[in-house]
Amino acid sequence: MASTDPIGQATRRRWRRPWIVPLALALAASGWLLAMEGQQGLARDEAQYFRAGERYWGWFETLGEALREGKPGRAFSQTVVDSFWGDNHEHPPLMKTLYGLSWRLFHRCDCVGPKQGLHPIAVHKHRTLPLFPRESTAFRFPTILLAGLGVALVYGFARRWVGPWAAAGAAVLSLAQPHTFFHAQISCFDAPIAVMAVLVALAYWKSLRSPRWGILCGVFYGLALATKHNAWLIPCFLLVHYLWMRRGDLLRLRPPRVPLAFVSMATLGPIILFALWPWLWHAPVARTREWMQRHMQHEHYNFEYLGRNWNLPPPPTQTGRWLLRATFPFVSTAFTVPVTTLVLAAAGTVVLARRRRKGAPTDEPTLISPEPPEPGARASWLRPGADVDLAPGIFLAVQILGPLATLAVPSTPIFGGVKHFLTAMPFLAMVAGVGLAWVTHQAATLVQPSLLRRALPAALAGLLCLPAVAETQRSHPDGLGHYNLLAGGFAGGASLGMNRQFWGYSVLPLLPWIKAHRPPSNRIYWHDVLHDAVMMYVRDGRLPVGIGDLGVGEPLVAQSDLGIVILEKHFAVYEYLHWEAYQTTRPTQVYAHEGVPFVVAYQRGAPPPRQEPLPP
Repeated sequence: MASTDPIGQATRRRWRRPWIVPLALALAASGWLLAMEGQQGLARDEAQYFRAGERYWGWFETLGEALREGKPGRAFSQTVVDSFWGDNHEHPPLMKTLYGLSWRLFHRCDCVGPKQGLHPIAVHKHRTLPLFPRESTAFRFPTILLAGLGVALVYGFARRWVGPWAAAGAAVLSLAQPHTFFHAQISCFDAPIAVMAVLVALAYWKSLRSPRWGILCGVFYGLALATKHNAWLIPCFLLVHYLWMRRGDLLRLRPPRVPLAFVSMATLGPIILFALWPWLWHAPVARTREWMQRHMQHEHYNFEYLGRNWNLPPPPTQTGRWLLRATFPFVSTAFTVPVTTLVLAAAGTVVLARRRRKGAPTDEPTLISPEPPEPGARASWLRPGADVDLAPGIFLAVQILGPLATLAVPSTPIFGGVKHFLTAMPFLAMVAGVGLAWVTHQAATLVQPSLLRRALPAALAGLLCLPAVAETQRSHPDGLGHYNLLAGGFAGGASLGMNRQFWGYSVLPLLPWIKAHRPPSNRIYWHDVLHDAVMMYVRDGRLPVGIGDLGVGEPLVAQSDLGIVILEKHFAVYEYLHWEAYQTTRPTQVYAHEGVPFVVAYQRGAPPPRQEPLPP
């Protein structure tokens, strides 16, 4: 009998709209990140991007004043542009601009009083929407929103090959990775460029059948270039897939057509980068060269891997060290991604690998949307994939292995750990989504009642995502020191000599103690916590105005009366310097996560810890 409830039918149709689920996932992901953000300390680089973002906003204020005075050219002079945009010009501007805009719009303005002098630019009373009590949260908000968008994109991409529950599982697993979760809530560029990589890849994938997406691919690539320099590699990975997809042309010695997506990336990408980066405007060639050379010749900072401190590339003559260094991204992935995600990704890899075993892409029942070639279609530069299979297995393999292989080259710096190949993680989650679909398909063959079969995809998606979510939640706020069950958890990673942390972020739990025990001399040595980060803690109300900061350098340890040491392998000398200066080897306070120490604090003249009597 037909339904006579038009309102109910309209409601059901509305919830079937394709944007509902990705929007819900994006909001849930952003909400999760916002709920956890306040527990995570300020990273060293992040504090510099706070400062730069605030300065960039200062240029827009100057532009507004110049427009009101009828002298807009004043704001575009090289002197004025460089005075604002010269700060941190070694990195592209998009995210820092968004950080400054978010800070201007959403923080609770504190424009009078002692904190006014802590800003890098003059701050005047202005209207704002005070969403966040802490300025640092307002700065971090764009990354959090972009991470939510990334979760939605993973769902939309995975939905092309698997059902809605498996695609939702892939979306959850893309964020439920402790290292990814750490970067997804701070004002840096690693989570944003991972989202941009997915966005460009999705546009490229769609451009194989649609010219409109070929244009959008160039637009998105311009945004990626303006986000982080490793956007340079994105077209290389896409080109590998395109050549594989058109390998028939190559075997016939007929060069394939240059797709619109690549033409768009080569033209629109640089134009958008130039338009978004005022620092380039007055010397575009020289400054672009300077930017590229800075990262092509980047120094190798210290980084611990399997018990060794790596701060120079191993020489090719030392074969053992060279091969050990080459394993870094693969071992790090195996030890940091939750084990359930790795297992699902392994199952998904098998599914994708056997997809064409009989020469027919539709043979694999797990993949519900194989996107076969259009009958009678002919390829052109506008629709370069219309007549061939789009080869999703190779596409995902290149997006995962490309960034990992780049970091496997021993001459590539590894000081950022997983963050340097974070662009691979969303695609790994998509492969895990294929594995989840396979598990669901296999389980469905064992379930007879139709009601249970209908509930099975949702139940399995929730069950198999739960361990990764719990592991991510448990790792917070020290996701950089997280290692999975294969490594033995936090303690196992430390025992294996894996890197524990970087950026000096982990001091946050000790701030209440430091505030309460500030020495009368106010001489505090903050070690790897940069002055910009200390000042932001003050602006956030987590430290008092006027808190001491002796600066950076080994000789300053002896001048301090309270000092902290961020525990990394190459920082061991700083702990010895505190022992020598304070005449004690006993730290006054220790911050540890699951028994693994991250930060120790020393206080000059502190009484020794009370010794409890041993039980009889």
